Amino acid sequence: MKKIFAVILILLASVYSFAQELTFRSVCDGLAKNRTTKGEFIQEKTIGKTGRVLKSKGKFIFCREGILWSTEKPFPSTLVVGQDYMVRVSSDGTRKTMDAKDNDVFKSISSSMMGVFSNDVAILENEFDVVFTTDENNVWTAVLEPKDSTAAIFMKQLILKGRSSDGHSEMDSVELNEAKGNKVLYAFMNQSHPEELGKDEKSYFLER
Repeated sequence: MKKIFAVILILLASVYSFAQELTFRSVCDGLAKNRTTKGEFIQEKTIGKTGRVLKSKGKFIFCREGILWSTEKPFPSTLVVGQDYMVRVSSDGTRKTMDAKDNDVFKSISSSMMGVFSNDVAILENEFDVVFTTDENNVWTAVLEPKDSTAAIFMKQLILKGRSSDGHSEMDSVELNEAKGNKVLYAFMNQSHPEELGKDEKSYFLER
């Protein structure tokens, strides 16, 4: 009986030790192991003043070149966000390229998301106060609050949620709480991690 009890204690200690090792840095490292993450998203935007909820759905790509949001419903459209540019593609294929440096919202969101998936924790910790929590099942939450007063004008906090296992991590959702009271929630599903983008997918991103 004593031996069985000792084995149980050792197992519990090892599980506790593993849980303690999960940090924001290790989660970003686990996400960055996937060069490309593709999947489907559902977006819900809640208007703070009225409580009205606007829904859309489509497909996404997170990669080192940038982020692609391909909305399918209610109206087809595509938005590509790079480090310093944005490209809007309308349903008829017309493209409009914009400088992301002039858009504080997209600049902050894109730099933070790309920082997470490229494991550039230093940039994230420089721009945000990060509160990271996890549970016994390695389900984690990272709350990012902007340090910069300009970013804080429109963004109250960015909440990232996901799961980690065996050194790999998955992002399940991203929630943006705006300073004006609006909330935007992205839920991610059916994720895959191909080594390379397809030729058509690559064409969306600007060469640098």
